[in-house]
Amino acid sequence: MMSRERRPVMAAAGALALAGALSGCGLIGQPQNKSAELSEWFTVTSPVFRDGRELPPRYGCTTYPGGQGKTPPLRWSGTPAGTRSFAIVMDDPDASGGAKVHWVIAGIDGTVNELVEGARLDRTVEGLTTGKKAGYAPPCPPKGDKHRYRFTIYALDDPAPFQNGAALKDSLPAIAEHTVGRGRITGNFGGEQAR
Repeated sequence: MMSRERRPVMAAAGALALAGALSGCGLIGQPQNKSAELSEWFTVTSPVFRDGRELPPRYGCTTYPGGQGKTPPLRWSGTPAGTRSFAIVMDDPDASGGAKVHWVIAGIDGTVNELVEGARLDRTVEGLTTGKKAGYAPPCPPKGDKHRYRFTIYALDDPAPFQNGAALKDSLPAIAEHTVGRGRITGNFGGEQAR
């Protein structure tokens, strides 16, 4: 769970740091939107795992025992005023060759404060993952490896800053440009679960 301590940070820092870890994507620049210059952290939790702890097996890919490939339930609170929508980026910073993005979704209504397990959301847009597919790619590290999976929720001042099927080089900067706050929860997957 993220600390409730609020501190000013550059809105683009999280998305651009992630983008910078994605070699070859060429994402550079600063937010163009004045309201995105400062970002506030808010709290993200899940009823099925704690920050920095294990994701239950059902949220992994089907090559793992019990893996169902479902999105985990997520809840958030303390979002800043002026939030019009939310975006979620799920990435694996431990992937070989650098961070891999497993999910980019935006257009989640600004009045929503949770997603249920396996949520299928209407009126949202999904960008391409590192695997060049739109939609959720569940955790699936190589057998025996344990990876961290970060679910970062961005509060945006725009209803949906990119189109369905947008490439990472377009979706991540669009999210960064419109970020007014963010929160994160990280779950571990793999290792012992593979046995």
